[in-house]
Amino acid sequence: MARRHVQPPFRKRLDSPRMQTPSWISSVVRNAWRRDALGLALLCALMFGWRLGQVGLIDPDEPFYAQSATEMLAHHDWVTPRIFGHPQFEKPILFYWLEMGSIAWLGRNELAERLPAATFGVLLVLMTYAFGARRWGLGAGRLGALVLATSILFAGCCRFVLTDVVFALFVCASCFASAAALDSESRRPMLWMLASACSGLAVLTKGPLGVLIPLLAGISYAWAARMRPRLGARELVAGIAVFVAIAAPWYGVILTRYGGAYARAFFLHENLDRFLRAEHRSNDHPLYYVAVLIAGALPWLPALALAVLRTFQRGPAGGAWRYLQCWIVSSLLFFTAARSKLPTYVLFLFPPGALVLGVTLQSVLDHGFRNPRERRVAIAAGIVQAAAFLAVLPLPALGPVRAPLGAAALGLGLAAVLLGRGAWRHWIVTTSLTSAAIILLVTGGTTTPLEAWLSTRPVAALLRASASTEPVLASPKLVRGVAYYSGFPAIVIASRPRPFWSAHPVPVVVGSRGLVRYTREAGPVRCVMRTSEWRSLARDLPHGMIGDSVCTGDKVVVQILPEAAPNASPRPNADHARD
Repeated sequence: MARRHVQPPFRKRLDSPRMQTPSWISSVVRNAWRRDALGLALLCALMFGWRLGQVGLIDPDEPFYAQSATEMLAHHDWVTPRIFGHPQFEKPILFYWLEMGSIAWLGRNELAERLPAATFGVLLVLMTYAFGARRWGLGAGRLGALVLATSILFAGCCRFVLTDVVFALFVCASCFASAAALDSESRRPMLWMLASACSGLAVLTKGPLGVLIPLLAGISYAWAARMRPRLGARELVAGIAVFVAIAAPWYGVILTRYGGAYARAFFLHENLDRFLRAEHRSNDHPLYYVAVLIAGALPWLPALALAVLRTFQRGPAGGAWRYLQCWIVSSLLFFTAARSKLPTYVLFLFPPGALVLGVTLQSVLDHGFRNPRERRVAIAAGIVQAAAFLAVLPLPALGPVRAPLGAAALGLGLAAVLLGRGAWRHWIVTTSLTSAAIILLVTGGTTTPLEAWLSTRPVAALLRASASTEPVLASPKLVRGVAYYSGFPAIVIASRPRPFWSAHPVPVVVGSRGLVRYTREAGPVRCVMRTSEWRSLARDLPHGMIGDSVCTGDKVVVQILPEAAPNASPRPNADHARD
């Protein structure tokens, strides 16, 4: 007897043209998908691409990747990442390939450096929409993608030269494919192949985390759902083969070239050591990533508050919803256990989090608040986020962006009023427009003072304009940007002999004593550092060593002269930088 084909629930819940519906409904749905995709793409182009190359590369990470890709192109080396003329093993190769291709196409400039991350950000938003729309309807998918695209932290990351956006796309693609396969009643070998391929690309982007995160999500989901293994031996072998075919060749070549040196530097130091030891000790707190996810929800804190309230209530039907929960919780626990923490490390959790908020927003649009408590909590969250923007206005470091922050406070205050009146659609529109306005204002008239605080491009312009042949020393966080923009050889002035987490093949001058010895041999030099670093260094310099100086933003360029008298006493006043 012929076996009856069972349509899996994954198909039944789809709001897509594959459902057996009249042709006119299918046409409407197809047009809705196209319209949504076009609208989201245009929104992303604004949020991620508007004046993308206007501000100079932001220290220290952006110049690091830009300098590495530039040197690799100059040496015609598409295998070994390098910086300052030597191999460096901080990240695998895929992101450098994207950077090199963009530079070869557009030239060596900020737009070319940032374009890969911005492009992958657009693709990630569209992928989030597609998954959400197929699982919970067009409205939920559209709102989830809108939340992701207008999240201020996510939009900011898509405008930087960072591996995390590219990594997030591949990890999310692997997890979305796994969720669809696990939620299907029949085996879906192509979905498992897609998940394996994307994990391989993620491993080429950032390392073993590219396969660990989807594994944690899948294992925790299978445990929570008490699910028997769905993978047969054939699918498992094929998936491993696809993963190995994508991820293994480059690692094989680099290990052949550098052997144990690469294995120790990358697998042990860059991965295991980061898990066991804190690179940024102030970030090593159990609630650090909870705070990051809350900040990442801005300007959608009311939706986040509602989603948290509804966490233990009945959510949407289907395993995909539980998979999202398991994915978020398992990754959050793992990264909280890791000692080294940065906000961008959990950027891949923003898409599943945005989908949770999208489903919540669609429920509010359809049914409103479930009870008065939800209304009070949502309004309170809206007031808190508006007040937060007002509270940071007096901070001196935020002077260049004071106007955008004030506009954000006004917009979010209006959004809170609309939310309290039950005008939910107007609240969503106002919140989205406020987020877009922040991007427009920050990248608009404030770029000149903002750049002086964030980038070494103005400092490098001063160095080039001086036409000086004196050696240039820079603090650890600024040396990459100074080298990238000025072309001067990289020399570091630092308070300790090993100022970097990862070894850099650059000369290091240690403290005031090292600077005194260096100027005796090399003659006058120029030091580039932040004003706070300069004050600390200048306290211990002998009289007569400090020449002319100039400030730009929070950075100072100071001429250091050879010591006038070997036994001179330290100068009493440390603050000698002048405009």
